[in-house]
Amino acid sequence: MASAQPRLATWYERLTVFRAVRTIMVIACLLVIVGGALARIVEPETFTSLGHSYWWALTTVTTVGYGDIVPHDTAGRLVGSALMLTGLALIPTLTSAVVSVLIAKRGRAQSEAALRFQEEQTARLARIEERLAAMDGVTRAQIDARDRP
Repeated sequence: MASAQPRLATWYERLTVFRAVRTIMVIACLLVIVGGALARIVEPETFTSLGHSYWWALTTVTTVGYGDIVPHDTAGRLVGSALMLTGLALIPTLTSAVVSVLIAKRGRAQSEAALRFQEEQTARLARIEERLAAMDGVTRAQIDARDRP
């Protein structure tokens, strides 16, 4: 598990809107593939083809649930329940986490830009004070001493 943290940190640092959408889509597709395959395995008489089971998994994960194909056995209903709960919980949770990461990155970038701007303005003000002092014949040390309480 120690190797997962650097990978997660790298993913976090490289996160963009496109990558966030891609991550969500990959996880949703994995849910459909695994759920559809499990449905076909546990209830082959209801899900007569892999296409039917994937269609059912897709409508279940997205919480559309057309009802054209439904599991009848307990095992199939357990797979369906897991897909429904996952569709209701995991995808919105992942989406909000990704949005939160993107907002935090944007806020950090704005804070860094504001700090750079403040530093530039401070340096500019110091140069102006030095020029004024030079015009008055006052040294920088005298200005600093005068400004201290």
